[in-house]
Amino acid sequence: MFDLKNQGFLLMQLFQKAQEGMIITDEKARILACNEAFCQISGFSEQELIGQNPSILSSGRQDKDFYTNMWLTIEETGFWEGEVWNRKKDGSFYAELLSVNKVSVPGTDNVHYLGMMSDITKMKEHHASLEKLAHYDALTSLPNRNLLEDRFNQAVAKANRNHEMLAVCFLDLDDFKPVNDTYGHHVGDLLLIELAERIKSQLRKEDTVSRYGGDEFVILLSEIHSRADCDAILQKLLHAVSQPYQLVEGRQITIGASIGYTLYPFDKGSLGSLIEHADQTLYQIKNAGKSAFLMYGDTEKVKEISKGSYSHAAIFSAIDDEQMRLFFQPKIDMTSGDIVGFEALVRWQHPSKGLLSPIEFLPSINESEVEVRLGHYVIREALKCLANWHSYGLKLRVSVNLSAYHLARNSFIKNLEVICNEFPDLDLSYFQIEILESHALDELSSIQTVISECEKKFNISMALDDFGTGYSSLSHIRTLSIKTIKIDQSFVRNMLNDADDYKIVESVISLANSFNIEVIAEGVESLKHAQILLCMGCKIAQGYAIARPMPSESVLDWACNFYMPEVIVIENRKNDCLRTSQLRLFMHFLEIEVEFLKSNIKSKTSSNFPLISLTHSHCGFWLKKAKSIQFIEELHVEQLENQYSKLLKFISNIHVLYQCGDRQSAQIAFQDIEEEYKTLIEAVNNLRNR
Repeated sequence: MFDLKNQGFLLMQLFQKAQEGMIITDEKARILACNEAFCQISGFSEQELIGQNPSILSSGRQDKDFYTNMWLTIEETGFWEGEVWNRKKDGSFYAELLSVNKVSVPGTDNVHYLGMMSDITKMKEHHASLEKLAHYDALTSLPNRNLLEDRFNQAVAKANRNHEMLAVCFLDLDDFKPVNDTYGHHVGDLLLIELAERIKSQLRKEDTVSRYGGDEFVILLSEIHSRADCDAILQKLLHAVSQPYQLVEGRQITIGASIGYTLYPFDKGSLGSLIEHADQTLYQIKNAGKSAFLMYGDTEKVKEISKGSYSHAAIFSAIDDEQMRLFFQPKIDMTSGDIVGFEALVRWQHPSKGLLSPIEFLPSINESEVEVRLGHYVIREALKCLANWHSYGLKLRVSVNLSAYHLARNSFIKNLEVICNEFPDLDLSYFQIEILESHALDELSSIQTVISECEKKFNISMALDDFGTGYSSLSHIRTLSIKTIKIDQSFVRNMLNDADDYKIVESVISLANSFNIEVIAEGVESLKHAQILLCMGCKIAQGYAIARPMPSESVLDWACNFYMPEVIVIENRKNDCLRTSQLRLFMHFLEIEVEFLKSNIKSKTSSNFPLISLTHSHCGFWLKKAKSIQFIEELHVEQLENQYSKLLKFISNIHVLYQCGDRQSAQIAFQDIEEEYKTLIEAVNNLRNR
């Protein structure tokens, strides 16, 4: 039975020891008591608070009406709860979740108020950070694809109301890659930041510019009344973009850009289809090697700019004449060495121009009957090859790429059934269809029924290709019955040199694991890519490091003779737990970094030795993550960070020598840095072996 004699003592202990801040006031709101947690939150001592009104904490962020309504609710209901911003003793603001109870003392007219609050500042900051991350590009602070979709919908509605035009423009820098290769990604990022500011300075308040990825930007021009209006803006924009960039000490960088655009409502469709049309037009400009802008469907200028497009009739004939060829690129489980399957990739064996890659002819047939016809051909040929391999006892899987446009056709399921019936003995669970994730969500959502029917009727699964480039990757996973996602190869390919691309790859892998979805990394072009992917928890790889696409007649021989490279076998053996794999990851980052520095310091005089920062490097990102997840002891993380920070100071000193022209001294000093890197790598290795 509860001892009533101790009740007061226990209640006082609960009040003082509570993790939430608590205060008690009289009926005139004078503070009578407060606990330690409240003092810690507010920064005031108990002596400073007693007798004061809680208004001394007011931040000014809530107006008089807010507090009037709050007290009105308390008096009417005896309770109020909500979020309040207050000010600490040191002047800093903090957010709190506050609840106030009106308490009457039995047998008297006395009234007290009990306030309880929790500091939610970090949670609010985290939510704000996530909100910004969800809608804005981390580098340029421009709207990202999610926000772009919303701005587009608003712009279309406005254009329809006011009977105006809307221009959807796709801008891409000309020869941006040499900037990164010559000056380093840090300088490339500075250029992109400056570029974003220049674009914004040339646009009106009703326009929107979004970073679409890499050096690609999508621009929405509203309130357009004629093509001349649009051309005038783009002409001014290209002029501003082409002015020299003062990004490197004593050196200017000059770079141009090309823009393809399309006009709504003459070109109707989703944002995805309009961007695709603008991108196709941009490709025509790039093909001609000119820094210019061009409108989609401008046949006269297309004739002037593009000399390599192919007619629908020519591609129809190529299909009928069996000039199309399927090449197959393997997907490998790096943990077991098993061949997971092959992706079928179409090529055109042109009678006079030789073997043509998809990029040379597929854009010409986008969303057309020819595209559908070619899709049927690819399905039939892939199943034919699959049946042949199975007849030899080689149970391989095959995937083909189909567009959302093709899948959305009313006749798709019927045509698929006709083709599948040609192979009655084939187990169709070994066949998979890949859909581009870059299509807008409404396009992909419209084929959800088709995806479900393929799985139920034929046992054919679906994969989302080029994952991470679309408008709302998480929405796609939640909306579609997807078994596999394939990380876009541009992110995988660049993740060793670009920390932002690495973060994207890591996020996609984490997302896939959360939803228990198979994840495949495309663009694995080196064994180092494979090693790092294994450390990140991605086990299935596809890319040149495994094999290049091969004709169907080479598949059996390759599959029978394939063996996993020893480097990958060893890496897999060493990654026996999260702690080990993460430490291995840090070692790989250090090795990549030192090789990157070595190649730059030995480069030609025209090159620039790159600066590496703690906040803009793979190693810096790893150290930050290690602090939050704590897969190794905090003390060891601090030691590694101190050693790495020391290294960065040495690198900064060498950078000064290098920029001053004393390359010989810089190269000599770099030999000491190499030894420091080796020491740090050895320290990481020792931690791994503990």
